[in-house]
Amino acid sequence: MNTPATTQTGGPIQREDATRLYLAIARLSRWLRRQGASQRGDLGHGGMSALATLTNAGPMRLGDLAVREQVAPPTLSRVVASLEQAGYAVRKADPQDRRASIVAATEEGRQVAQGLRSVRSQALQTRLERLTPEHYAALLAALPALEILVEDDT
Repeated sequence: MNTPATTQTGGPIQREDATRLYLAIARLSRWLRRQGASQRGDLGHGGMSALATLTNAGPMRLGDLAVREQVAPPTLSRVVASLEQAGYAVRKADPQDRRASIVAATEEGRQVAQGLRSVRSQALQTRLERLTPEHYAALLAALPALEILVEDDT
């Protein structure tokens, strides 16, 4: 027997609600990615995502970055090579294991990532100003739940 999924409070999770949430988040995510596209240059979404991770989390092994970015190591290696070529990241041998590499954002890379975050945050702020006070309060109240949904489970 197939029982419907429930929330921790016992209420059923409706497929239609999940679909609406998925569509809204997907559209908002695509819209945000387009904001500041001129600042990305040729890096694309994958390069900027990896750079943002390095900026936020600090230097890490190439394999750990691949796990965080949820991409295959060879793919991430190409992404990091493009970041290095742009001057946004450096790769060094891991002092504990010379066979492994540590990747870090450069100062220029951190500035680019922070600039893009600022542009996107400003664009989102402008979009949020369209909301009624009630909708804005509801969105803020939902933030803790959204943060739980995107917690890093690596």
